[in-house]
Amino acid sequence: MIQFTVNNALKETTYELTLAGVLEELGIETRGCAVAVDDEIIPRAKWPNFTVKSNMSINVFQAIAGG
Repeated sequence: MIQFTVNNALKETTYELTLAGVLEELGIETRGCAVAVDDEIIPRAKWPNFTVKSNMSINVFQAIAGG
């Protein structure tokens, strides 16, 4: 069992996922967002090959326009 958090919500899976796979499974809109894993920004180009492991903390930040 792989356990990790996404924006402080506990998630579990029985199979290996990439960062891109996690975002897709959760239905997170990736346009205009940034992702940090364990407080380190992960470049978008690395998402398809970045394997999510147990106890990782994933935070998704969405750009918001306004003034």
